[in-house]
Amino acid sequence: MARISRLLLPFLAALIVPAIHGCGSSARSELVTPVYDACFDVNECVESATLCEELSVEFAGFDYINSICTLTCAAAGALSSDCPRAYVGLFGSCYPSSVAGGIDDTLICFDPCFVDGDCQEGFRCLGATGLCGADVTSCPIDEDDAICVPGPE
Repeated sequence: MARISRLLLPFLAALIVPAIHGCGSSARSELVTPVYDACFDVNECVESATLCEELSVEFAGFDYINSICTLTCAAAGALSSDCPRAYVGLFGSCYPSSVAGGIDDTLICFDPCFVDGDCQEGFRCLGATGLCGADVTSCPIDEDDAICVPGPE
């Protein structure tokens, strides 16, 4: 029995030591920034967010309006290093706010997604075709990217 516990000791140490030094589950929460939460005012957003951007997207003849905590960015495109990581573990995507009904072409960080379930309530996951229609060549959204935008719950 003593032999088994000696074999387990390195394994247990490998689990315990990182947790003591801050490499446990709390380190994961540092990577995930809740910048992309819904908001009514920028004062409700986390400190790293500088905007509460109102977005409006039309689906099936209805306008869906919602606002997100976000910030401006400069490196346009999918998975921009200018944007904080999202809950799916990827960097946000940097696109003009107007692509999702924002008031101008200011580049902002959008929450990246793969499916609707990656987005918070009141938002859905759309790619270039869903946001720009069949003409994806003139769409500012990268063809293989998708972002969370206001939509049916």
